[in-house]
Amino acid sequence: MTAILHAMLGKGLGGLEQVFLDYQPILETWTARRGGLCAGVVRAGSKVAQAQAGRTPPLLSMPAYTDWDPLTLGAARRIVKAVKPAIILSHGQRPARLFAKAAPKSTRLAICVHKPVFDIETTRTDYICVGRHLADLAIERGVPAAHVHFVPNAVKIPTVRATPFAEPGRPPRIVAAGRLHPKKGFDVLIAAAALLRDRGLSFEVEIAGEGDERARLEGLIAQHALADRVRLVGWRDASAFLATGDVFAFPSYQEGFPLVLLEAMAVGLPVAASAIPGPDEMIVEGVSGRLLPPGDAVALADALAALVADPAGSLALGEKAREAVLADYGPDSLARRLGAVVDDIANRA
Repeated sequence: MTAILHAMLGKGLGGLEQVFLDYQPILETWTARRGGLCAGVVRAGSKVAQAQAGRTPPLLSMPAYTDWDPLTLGAARRIVKAVKPAIILSHGQRPARLFAKAAPKSTRLAICVHKPVFDIETTRTDYICVGRHLADLAIERGVPAAHVHFVPNAVKIPTVRATPFAEPGRPPRIVAAGRLHPKKGFDVLIAAAALLRDRGLSFEVEIAGEGDERARLEGLIAQHALADRVRLVGWRDASAFLATGDVFAFPSYQEGFPLVLLEAMAVGLPVAASAIPGPDEMIVEGVSGRLLPPGDAVALADALAALVADPAGSLALGEKAREAVLADYGPDSLARRLGAVVDDIANRA
């Protein structure tokens, strides 16, 4: 019997948490076929724990203070003792470090790598990387290539579709979404909006999400006198919110393989995104979207203005983006890729 312990100790409901939730049923199916089980572990009191409270089978929960906190480490050891996993798959560094300490040396470890900051361990750890650039980075840092796997993030097939530029007389709506964090570049989007306003363009911008940057972004909106044009609208259901837009802006400075960009492409939105690792694997410039230098408000304003000025061309970009996502980044593709990787790890466990 093969048991898998699948751990994620984040607080919120962002991209990392969504990938954990996408993996969990795939791993449960994989272990059930082999007469085993997959125990999902989340942070006690987290938004995932609250949202999944009635789930069957239930997720386990544990405290998550520091890597060396005795309560946290004790909880990790109790879970390992109860589950007896052959494989422990962690999302993020904290669960990876905790369960590496708690698990017997014979346990095979795997880390799902979502960003460029991660520990390296070359003897018993596999690295499941959500972007090719992260897989290349793991190999450059000394991980054996046989222990590095590329499993891109995936999105559910949306039940709604965007209808860009379908409402005559309404100002074009530029939408963006994500955690309000400096690396997301929403300050660049606000600066680009000021440039578009100064050029005399009609438009509105809505940014969905919450985070520590809210106060600073509100200050920038006021500083540029954009309160009638740019709104921070809080968290929204992703697909439903994105489908209200005409254009999607993604001005991020750093990403793994961003789910919200996949979601925007999946509903058929034309996108203007930073040409950084992750997005540049998902978008073909001029075919399925526009790529531009990160941190460049003028380039972002130019790209957004060009998309708004050419509705027919933008619709074609959005359709190509949707086709690409549904072909390569749907649930079936994720299940197939992740299942093959777990097969490989289990054969060496």
